[in-house]
Amino acid sequence: MAYRVCVIGLGLMGASLAGALRGFREAGIVGVDTLGAVRAKAKLSGIVDEVFADAGEGIRDADLVIFCVYAHNIPDMIAANVSAFKPGAVVSDICGVKSGLYARLAGLLPDGVDYVGVHPMAGKERDGFDNADPAIYKNSGFIICPLPSSGSESIELMRELAGHIGAARVAVSTPDRHDAIIAYTSDLMHIASAALCVEYHPEMTSAFTAGAFRDSTRVADINAGAWTELLMDNRAHTMARLDSYIDVLRRMRGALADCDTARLYELLERAGENKREILRK
Repeated sequence: MAYRVCVIGLGLMGASLAGALRGFREAGIVGVDTLGAVRAKAKLSGIVDEVFADAGEGIRDADLVIFCVYAHNIPDMIAANVSAFKPGAVVSDICGVKSGLYARLAGLLPDGVDYVGVHPMAGKERDGFDNADPAIYKNSGFIICPLPSSGSESIELMRELAGHIGAARVAVSTPDRHDAIIAYTSDLMHIASAALCVEYHPEMTSAFTAGAFRDSTRVADINAGAWTELLMDNRAHTMARLDSYIDVLRRMRGALADCDTARLYELLERAGENKREILRK
């Protein structure tokens, strides 16, 4: 293998990424997962060339290492396998919150190993290897979050990777800016969708639903463990966006309670204008 990519964690996102990376720099794709059943499926399906239970075995000789596991596991995994990293290797992660993770990474990586995190804006409601699909990255957004020490060549490597997997919109961001924006575009959206399904009308059936219901509740079928960690990790930014959202809901409720047609119309009209502006961006 001239070039070697190691994907650590073969759940939905990791397995999908391993499949999408086929042909990238003609690389050999190495997978790591603690579950024997997942390793067997990964090898049988052909999304990886080799698969290991031990992260150190996968990291060794890898030119690019991508962590696709919960953020709280990454620093410990790096520390436990620091001697396995190849000099000149690039390390990345696909986690949805960056600032807390990056603070814990300080001083962990050996000299000569670079770090550039990314966040592919893609996914499915259902998690796990069996739901993996390399096509989930097609036409997606892709955020590159370098450290201050990240080299320009490593950042360009992530741009190249984004293009290979089919991402259509690529941005570079600081970790804190990433987390602040994601609190609105992702975290708040999952909270809103979940909240709509915490309580629901007991007499409803699918005959009463249309596109608005499906779109608004699509991500409520949620990985509770993953999203509990993500929301807690980004709680300061998320609470700020949630407070703004609750304020708007209160204003809309107040307009209804007061039979204030003009105020309700104004809020709905503003929402439409802002949505059109968002689409232009």
